[in-house]
Amino acid sequence: MRIQFILFVCLIGLAGICVMPVSASVADIAQGSTVFVGEEGLVLQPGVLAPNDSQVAWYPSGTTVSGTSVPDITLTIIPSSFDVTPVQFGGRTGAWYSYPNGVAQATPHLAFLVDQPEARVKLWVYPPGGGIGEDGTGYKTIRGVKLGFRMETNLYPIFNRPGVTAGEPGIDIYVDAPGGFTYSSLYDDASTPHSVPITGQHPQTAYAYVPIESGATCVWDTGNAEYNAGDYTFYAYADVNGLKNVVGRVEGDTFTLLATATESPGVTPTPESPDLITGTGTVTLDTTSGGIVQTDTLLNDPEGMAYISMEKGTRALDDKAQRLGTLSMIMVGDPQNIGPSPEGQNPLSTWHISPEGSSFFPSAELGILISDNSLSHNLYWWSESAGKWYVVHAETDDNDGYLKAEITKTGYYMMTYPSGMPTATPTAEPTILPEPTATAEPTASPTSIPTQTPLGFLSVLAGFGACTLLKKR
Repeated sequence: MRIQFILFVCLIGLAGICVMPVSASVADIAQGSTVFVGEEGLVLQPGVLAPNDSQVAWYPSGTTVSGTSVPDITLTIIPSSFDVTPVQFGGRTGAWYSYPNGVAQATPHLAFLVDQPEARVKLWVYPPGGGIGEDGTGYKTIRGVKLGFRMETNLYPIFNRPGVTAGEPGIDIYVDAPGGFTYSSLYDDASTPHSVPITGQHPQTAYAYVPIESGATCVWDTGNAEYNAGDYTFYAYADVNGLKNVVGRVEGDTFTLLATATESPGVTPTPESPDLITGTGTVTLDTTSGGIVQTDTLLNDPEGMAYISMEKGTRALDDKAQRLGTLSMIMVGDPQNIGPSPEGQNPLSTWHISPEGSSFFPSAELGILISDNSLSHNLYWWSESAGKWYVVHAETDDNDGYLKAEITKTGYYMMTYPSGMPTATPTAEPTILPEPTATAEPTASPTSIPTQTPLGFLSVLAGFGACTLLKKR
């Protein structure tokens, strides 16, 4: 009888183990969750895909998603090992739907949302007696000042995923101190100072702070004997789900910790970053490792007849979906060497924008000076794979006489005028590039030519070589 009781207890225990919930983590994705370009090793939970679906699909902005609408791209995915690769998902942010059964439902089945990762870290200064604190950028930092860090990032949905535990990877902050030592934890101002970790942070809102320990008023007491006067640099890595390799180093700042209030740091002030980077023919781009343009940029062609402008925050990627370091623009002498001119069009001028295969997200602005008296003008982009010219939506800016368009790809661009009188019926190919449903890894650049209203320069100064970049409207 005793043996039977023991066996019964064991069976009950095994049953309990079987029904125990599997713990979730930063890699577990529920239906409708946000994932970030660059995340690797994600596990899509049941419900992310509609029944009998194994694909997800993305549609351009403004598309009414249904079973009959044609997606821009479809991808076959493995739920147990899902990577949000820059090649497949870079430039395709927003909603991805379960396909094909999911989009055939009355309400399309949202699988997940995709976003580009963004993060920065700021020095934060706390008042001596404790309190909310303030931004420490440019603060005169004297030994004894109470400091901390504020994280500003859109990655917080990762750390709000169900079941995320404190010991999982997160955002790692580091401080490089004089003498070459790097701190991953700092002493606070508690009566018995804590060694406060500044790595493994899990911000759960867009603005979050490294937590202050009980009995302290700050994270970093610079008056502690551990810290000498000198130059300190702080920075961070988003070391979660492989994002460290995509986002790279999250820059913070360098500041000088002064021994006394009257002491001079004795260093040359860092020059202010330019508001605008310009170039003729070729320009070096101020981009992060993730390809985000950090400074408004204006590139003029050597002939002074065209320009490309990019606003700060634009993502510029090369053909390998890595950061684009330079951008070039030259006039092409004989466009017939590229391919036959578009039907019913006379070529007026052609430019080559390189490196080939590069992309801009959401777009860059291309402007070409109209140098004739034709009543209307069109703009075309050459598709090497299709061997055709495709029309690009462009409009004439009557204020400065430029034909302007939003572009998302490099390559050849041709401005034309119609052979006969302008008509309402276009003679070019459709604006959407034909592409078969993709089940393999696609190219990094979007497959459609932009059709939005182009960006606007209010004016282009005389000379064209020293144009002033204005913000897009």
